[in-house]
Amino acid sequence: MPRDLPWQRKFAVAISGLIWSFRHETSFWVHLPIALAVISIAAWLNVDPWRWTVLVMAIGMVVSAELFNTSIEQLVKVIHPEHDQRIGQALNAAAGAVLIVSLAAVVVGLIVLGSPLWDVIAAKS
Repeated sequence: MPRDLPWQRKFAVAISGLIWSFRHETSFWVHLPIALAVISIAAWLNVDPWRWTVLVMAIGMVVSAELFNTSIEQLVKVIHPEHDQRIGQALNAAAGAVLIVSLAAVVVGLIVLGSPLWDVIAAKS
């Protein structure tokens, strides 16, 4: 992308990449419902702003990691379409990064939402 593109065009290109990824990569259809569930629970619990901040950062990290992984996969398909064990290992490492970020996000979600959720459960018993 040329450097002299206006900012509006740069944002349009970025949004286009997001839309393409969500439409063509099935992994996003795993992350998206989970993110929506977390957001719904946080809204239902009316969590503090700092908790929202942590949750949004965790969701953003997972989606970003998945976008990086998707980018690497697409580049490999174009640059080196033949099977190569070393490229496979690189792709596996990228997928592993997504797994680590996703697991960390689950832990963050449990820590951030656990206490308010427990308070609601305890108050009803």
